[in-house]
Amino acid sequence: MITGIHHVGLVVRDRIATERFYCAAAGMQSLPDDMARAVAPALGADPPAHDLSLLSGPNGYLLLTAPHWPEGAPAAVANPVNRPGIRHFCAQNRDCAMLERAVTDNGGSLIARPLDLGTGNQYAYARDSEGNIMEIEGLPYAPVGEPTWLGHVALVTRDLDRAIGFYAALFGAALQNRGQFGPGPQFDRMGGLSGARIEGAWLPAGNLLLELWQFHAPSYRQELAQRLTFDPGYSHIGLETDDLDGDAERIVELGGALSGQPIENGQFRVIMASDPDGNAIQLLEPSNPAGPLSIAALAEPDLRLRIEAGR
Repeated sequence: MITGIHHVGLVVRDRIATERFYCAAAGMQSLPDDMARAVAPALGADPPAHDLSLLSGPNGYLLLTAPHWPEGAPAAVANPVNRPGIRHFCAQNRDCAMLERAVTDNGGSLIARPLDLGTGNQYAYARDSEGNIMEIEGLPYAPVGEPTWLGHVALVTRDLDRAIGFYAALFGAALQNRGQFGPGPQFDRMGGLSGARIEGAWLPAGNLLLELWQFHAPSYRQELAQRLTFDPGYSHIGLETDDLDGDAERIVELGGALSGQPIENGQFRVIMASDPDGNAIQLLEPSNPAGPLSIAALAEPDLRLRIEAGR
């Protein structure tokens, strides 16, 4: 069974600068290099040379991979919010103004200033210094003094029903919410789009939510989502499991695919897979469910659930 979203993977050009950005803007902390290697994806016998950083928040991890590009790092690409694939993760705090300052003071920018979409919360899409999207969200009902936490990981899909079916069955979770949004100036402004018509869905995934979006307009002209590569941008989602073999088999039964065989590194058994859209998934089964680098080892894995329960 999938126990939660362990981490999201991000390929970056400047590992140190990006690490500083997310430590400041998302309230994360850098962990020792050997810990990063323990959760690195199973890339095969001879992966390209690369450096790693593993960052931890109170309820989730972020894995940064910086390849050694032989001909120099490629140019940064600021993907639009409607491009299919792994599109962002969300950092939440009671104080959205503080999150905004942390982004802009540390080399990032906002697509638009935070705004209210009718829920009472404040939302904005931020970009790090390399153009990758991170959502910031201010929740006024959160207790004063809470550290910044992770709320969700978001995927953009061309087939929302298929994505819901796949992940609901994989997680063994019921759909929490689904809705249609736009057209309207607030949604256009937030995403930097024109005439946006969007359908979204939210699935519980243990410590975090999985957020799924389908853009009915404007569409993005690309057939496949980004697979696990060494191109800059979001590369994969790491899912923690207590039954790697069973969940790997379930991924195939649900229309996904596996890449290679499980690999053991002492702390985890890991295998790479992909969902029906082609998004890369890393399954991690910790040798000790409560050991170092597990979701249970985080400062407060259920922080998001506690805050929502007190709403």
